[in-house]
Amino acid sequence: MNRHQRRALTRSKDPQDLARIAAHHKNGGRIDKAEAAYREAIARDPHRCEAHNDLGGLLVRAGRFSEATTHFAHAFRINPRDAMTAFNLALGLSAQHRFKEAADVYREAIALDPANADLQSTFAFTLTQLGEYDDAERHYMEALKIDPLHFEARVNLGLALVDQGKVVEAFEHAQILSRAETASGFPHKSFGILLARAGCPDGAKLCFENHLARHPGDRDEIAMLLASVGGAVPARASDGQIAKLYDERANRWDNGATGATGYQGHRLVAGALALLNAQRAGTVVDAGCGTGLVGELLRAETRHLVGVDMSEPMLAQARQKNVYDELHRGDLIAFLNDRPRSCDVIASAATLIHFGDLDAVFRAAARCLREGGHFVFTVFPNDDDPGAIAVAALNGFAQGGCFRHGHDYIAGLAAKHGFTVVLMQREVHEYARKVPIFALVVALRLAG
Repeated sequence: MNRHQRRALTRSKDPQDLARIAAHHKNGGRIDKAEAAYREAIARDPHRCEAHNDLGGLLVRAGRFSEATTHFAHAFRINPRDAMTAFNLALGLSAQHRFKEAADVYREAIALDPANADLQSTFAFTLTQLGEYDDAERHYMEALKIDPLHFEARVNLGLALVDQGKVVEAFEHAQILSRAETASGFPHKSFGILLARAGCPDGAKLCFENHLARHPGDRDEIAMLLASVGGAVPARASDGQIAKLYDERANRWDNGATGATGYQGHRLVAGALALLNAQRAGTVVDAGCGTGLVGELLRAETRHLVGVDMSEPMLAQARQKNVYDELHRGDLIAFLNDRPRSCDVIASAATLIHFGDLDAVFRAAARCLREGGHFVFTVFPNDDDPGAIAVAALNGFAQGGCFRHGHDYIAGLAAKHGFTVVLMQREVHEYARKVPIFALVVALRLAG
């Protein structure tokens, strides 16, 4: 497209021309202009299927999954016979952890295009998230029948088999994959996770190192994965790793917290405070407040509620709830250290899981709390060694920058910093593929 053609299209108000100029902006990296042009094209012709699809794709890249799914759904209503339109909608629903709805759409997409290996593989992955392993295995095998070199399908099939305790079968798929390790685009990182979970730590270590050599920007994530197979345990997940993780999750975080089989961390922290009759506090700091789930539960009983988080998209969600008196973006340790003797309660749900060594956190909490104040939080337990720290298991948690902490380690650190342990109990923190994931719910009281 030459300069004169671009000018003519820019002046045009025809929806087709607007969609073309939007695509031109998208290809040139001018995402804001592309979004505006797609929206204008849709406003002028709400039934323009490709504009809805393309705008949805832009919004997915920006992590705006809910908006994207709305446009994919419009496109699918306009053209329900197009498999790729259905595929896009299913992917959007899955990105929001709306797996049951996604599975229904995947079935429609596969009916339209049964020979699409990507469709078969992603549908199978969605089924594993629902715990429907038999159907998932059937669709993974269908994907591999269509494309024997579909690496993602074979890796995820192996992981699904490990989830079910079928390690020998998983290892057979790992052996097949090993023959293609030199192929272009081979997924060394995910293959390494499969090897580690199948009991081959040395092979996993080599895979993680191969991935790092090709993708040096992933060094923080790979450090966690290497720690899971015997490498040095990092002090904490990096700021960049956590920001990336929660910026992507911000728009769907609350989806998993609406039912009894979803995320429970906020309820555990609020419940512990209620049990101690500590929720009726003057000032509460919600350390790692995220989208404000803890704040919603504590608001009615708290005079002054303060939230702090590193993720701006998470804070944006919290602001919309209008439950905090103050919201701050920043590192929680620095925040607590800068406010000595300023609060009565520090609440922290699913945040300290991203810190290995908690010494600096406990020191900062002891500095920030008034005498007799409470520090209540959740961590994943280290059942292998009660006195130590370890990275989380490779079932999705180590990849998310999580650690495990032994109860003796917590108790020793509490005593060091002037805390008394008033509660430490094991509770269901969340569910992964219908399997309960346990946490330690810890309540400490500062001396005084």
